[in-house]
Amino acid sequence: MYGTPWRDKGWFTEQFIYIGKSIHELSIELGMDWSSLERWRQIHGLPRHSERERIIAEYGLDVFENIVKRKKERYSISNKRKAEIMYKGKSYEDIYGKEKAQEIKNKISASNKNVKRSEEFKENLSKKQRGKNNSNWKGGFYSSQVYKHIDRLSVKEYVLDTWNRYIVIEKDYTCECCGIRSITCNGHHLLSFTKIFDAICFYLDKRNCLDTLSVISEMHKFHKENFSKIYKCLCSACHRNIHRQENYYMRMQEENRLIHLLEPYFSNPEPSLKEESAMYTAFFFKEGAETIEITLSRSE
Repeated sequence: MYGTPWRDKGWFTEQFIYIGKSIHELSIELGMDWSSLERWRQIHGLPRHSERERIIAEYGLDVFENIVKRKKERYSISNKRKAEIMYKGKSYEDIYGKEKAQEIKNKISASNKNVKRSEEFKENLSKKQRGKNNSNWKGGFYSSQVYKHIDRLSVKEYVLDTWNRYIVIEKDYTCECCGIRSITCNGHHLLSFTKIFDAICFYLDKRNCLDTLSVISEMHKFHKENFSKIYKCLCSACHRNIHRQENYYMRMQEENRLIHLLEPYFSNPEPSLKEESAMYTAFFFKEGAETIEITLSRSE
């Protein structure tokens, strides 16, 4: 039966009855038409999954319950996939229209009004939405929670905002996607800010010089060397569109093409220099200038 396991009644019974795989699942695994497998089911004289009494009589109640459980799980996964394709990234208005959407929102609001939730309920709900269980999960990276003492807002203010302004002026306020020239243009990270931030924090932490100012300095250095690769100038409409859920995989492909830029921060993170602390004395932005100058002075 090598190469044609479905001809063996013992194998077919194990897969179809005891494990509970459907004809459709087996056809995908074996790479053959489902109708051929259905014919072999009839040849072996095996009951359909819907024949409850016969399965219980011949194989036992536990076997039938396992088939039902597997069927529910299969339908659940299938429905989730369909829902992601049809509804993910869309608002109630997009799905139901304005009037129906408002009616649904009113019902949700009324059902939650004056309802007090216990701390235990809130904690359990929070746990269910953490990590991979969260709808915004994107594969994971070095968690920013590890670097709580770093002032992330300051890093964004002094790095992200600065380079956003620089790329817009560099591209003359012209969207690289649609070509429109608009004052609403802003910078879009092809390699996400979070990944850059976490890689640099990991690197500096291993060098024993992790602090907010060091992170800002290293972030500026990385952006200065790679800004033309990791940045795009987009108008507000194109920027919103590219961050829609249906464009998530496209963004991930772009990131995967650029992730090699972060390799130096992980290849040899062990301290190779003396511990030093760099202080920002000044950094300024000149509109239309080709570079952003950063002046550093070492504390003695």
